[in-house]
Parts: sequence; structure tokens; C-alpha cells
Amino acid sequence: MPPSPPDTHRPGNLKDLLGAKPLAVEGLFQSLGQSLGEAYIGAFALFLNAGAFSLGLVGSVPTAGTALAQAVAGRLRAGGGGAKRFVARMWSLQAMAYVLLGACVFVPSGWSIPALVTLALITWGLAGITVPSWSALVFGIVPRKRQGEFFALRGMVQQIGVVVAILGGGALLAATTSHGLEWLGFLLLFVFAGAARLSGNSLLSRVPEQAERGPAADLAAGIGMLRSSAKFRRLCFYLWGLHFGTHVAAPFFVPYMLRELELGYGVVGLLIAVPALTKALTLRFWGRLADRLGSGVLLRTAGWLVVPVSACWMLSGNPWWLMAVQLYSGIAWGAFELSQAAALVQTTRGREAAVALFNLADGLILIAGSLVGGTIIYFSGSLGGSGYLHAFGGSSILRALPAAVLLWRIRGVELLKRSHLGLPLRIWAIRPTRGALLRPLGGLGGEEERDDEGR
Repeated sequence: MPPSPPDTHRPGNLKDLLGAKPLAVEGLFQSLGQSLGEAYIGAFALFLNAGAFSLGLVGSVPTAGTALAQAVAGRLRAGGGGAKRFVARMWSLQAMAYVLLGACVFVPSGWSIPALVTLALITWGLAGITVPSWSALVFGIVPRKRQGEFFALRGMVQQIGVVVAILGGGALLAATTSHGLEWLGFLLLFVFAGAARLSGNSLLSRVPEQAERGPAADLAAGIGMLRSSAKFRRLCFYLWGLHFGTHVAAPFFVPYMLRELELGYGVVGLLIAVPALTKALTLRFWGRLADRLGSGVLLRTAGWLVVPVSACWMLSGNPWWLMAVQLYSGIAWGAFELSQAAALVQTTRGREAAVALFNLADGLILIAGSLVGGTIIYFSGSLGGSGYLHAFGGSSILRALPAAVLLWRIRGVELLKRSHLGLPLRIWAIRPTRGALLRPLGGLGGEEERDDEGR
């Protein structure tokens, strides 16, 4: 998340909001745990001898698990102690689940991949379940006029955590592999992820109790909005189409670098870190540009910029070329994700039900895309040639289709009433070619007051 715009309150003002600053700084531990657990899960599956279909599932399950949990998150009650205690319990369970993921190195080979997929679904599902309660906790503590500086501080420390985790994880795996202890590197990776998640819990003790949660997300209301709002419907179908095409390739970049290019973990970690760092450095620029031009203009431009990213990997396997591709990827996806988040906030008017519906369907679509990618790799490999490169090329083609058919029809998504730099965003996933994937929080309540559903 980029820094807040100049006309908001000074960052120091957060110190007089009891619990706001610890909750913002907790983002460092959240991103450390998530990045350590997710950035190298594809490499872990490859170490466990996963095939093409399994690699696709493993690569999509973290994001899909977070999204699918939205279907039940709104119906779970926080119980005694409210949102704070509920979040603390789920985070503790997630920390244990991270450690169990690492313990898959001890599972017999025939069962290791099913265990990995199941545990990954549970681990990231526990994170998704906490989203409504965590949102209620934040919006109950931080007034709207200070949300920009809160999410700016949290976003800054999260981006630091992402880069540190990716580079540190790559260095750890490189060091243990050089001593013939690759299994130990993966085990420690997930143990550290669990420790980071538990460390975030310690900061919750400084956050005031919240006795009540926000309203539950009623998916039926989200479906009703999808039917009644042409603007929301067009945006959803475009994004779902793009995400489907993107995920035909997304789970396979790390296995491609390790298996076909035979790059070391240190180089792979550096390549994964480049788009994360690039995105963090350019988000402020994209936010200011969106403030001037509108998120619709930026979305329609960036929607084409992200199309060729995966196809660029087909041109060369030289690490320096891949570094340049990753640099471009971070720039293009940074612009796209900021405009996508703003468009979702505008078209849903921040309603939790609509955001939950989008995320739920998106999770299923990601799994479908990964299975298509696995199919391409499996059959292409059996016929000769690189199945990975065929999946990368197919991904770009599938990204171009929704852009050509639907992107130009996304209208009425323009200037926000608040600055794009103050959008409440959270890290949704970690992607090898785009860094931290950002999504808007639901339950913003009236971000856009105009009722232009039919436009």
C-alpha cells in the first residue's frame, strides 16, 4: 500500500489512537509469515515430486483458500471477547498449520502432496476466515479520516516484510541445499512462517477489545448486486477472465526456474523479489496518476500492459532478461492492482457482500485456471518441447481475450472521493511475477454514495 497523500493527517497522529499503531505494525509479521509460506510453496511441491496438475493446485490453493473462506467467514460469530479474540484464535491455529505444512517433508511420498494441498487450504482458509473480524477491528478503532495514514503505515511495513521474507527464504534454501539439507530448509521456512504469525498475536494485546463485529457478508445480497448492477457485472466478468488466464501460468514460474532453467534458490529468490520491490516503489506514482486521471483510465491502460508479461518468459531463459521482465511485471501489475482495487470499491460501494462474492468466485476460477495450465504442461511435455513455455504463451492469449471483449466496456469508474493513496488494501497473495497481490477490504460502507448501478 503506498504512503498516504500529503493532504491527510500526519503519521504521528496515529499515536493518539489506542491500538491503531500496533495493529498497523502487525502487518510486518503478517507479511513475513504469508510470504515465507507462499512464495516458495511451489518449490516445496517440486521438492516433494509433484506433477504438473499438483503444482497447479498447490500454487492456486493459498489464494483460493483465502477466497473460499469468505463463504463461511460472515456466518461465524466472534464469540466471547468479540473480533479481537476470534482473530487471535485463528492466527494461532494458522501458525500451527504453517508448521504442519513444513512437516510434510516427513510424510511418505505417496501422501505428501495430498497432505500439502489439504494443509495449504486449511492454512490460508484460516486467514480468509478472519478477514471480516479483522476489518471490523480496524474500522472500529481507526476513524475514516485517519484510515489513509493507518493503511499507509501498515502497507509500508508489509512491503518490507514481503521483500525480507522472499530474499531471506531464498538465502535459507540456498544455504541448506549447499549442505545437502534441502528438506531442512523447507522445514525451517514454514516454522519461521508460523513464528512470524504468532509474533503478530503479541501486538493484539495492545488493541482495545471490540465487543461487536461488523455485519456479516450476505452472499445472496452480493448476487443480487451482480444481477442489478451492469457496471459491477462487467467489471467482475473482465477480472475473472483475466485472473483465469493469468493463473494458467502463475503457479508454474518457480518450478520452471528450478526444473528447466536449473537456477539456484538464491537467484530465484532475487527474481521473485524484483516485482515486489518494484511495485512498492511505484505504487505512489500510480496512486497520484489515478487521482488525476481516474481509476478507469488507469485500469483500461494497465489491463493491456499485463497481457504480455508471461509471454516474455518465452523469449529467453537468461537471468538478466528475466530480471528485466520481472521489473516490467512489477510496474504493470502495480498499476493494474491499484486501479482494480479502486474499481471494486467504486462499483461495490465498499459493500462486504459484493466483495466477498467476487473473492469467492475468483477463488474457484483460480483453481480452474491452474488445472488448465497443468493440462497444457502435461500434454505438451508428452509431445516434446517445454510445456511450461506453452502454458506461459497460452496465458498471455487468454489474458488478451477479456481485454479485447470487455475492457473497453468498463466505464463509469473514475475519480474516487478519497485519494487512491488512502485506499484500505490488504495483501491477498504473493505471486512470483508480481509480488504482493493487493485487494480492497470489504465493509467500507458508503465509499461511493451515488447509486448508478445500471450504468
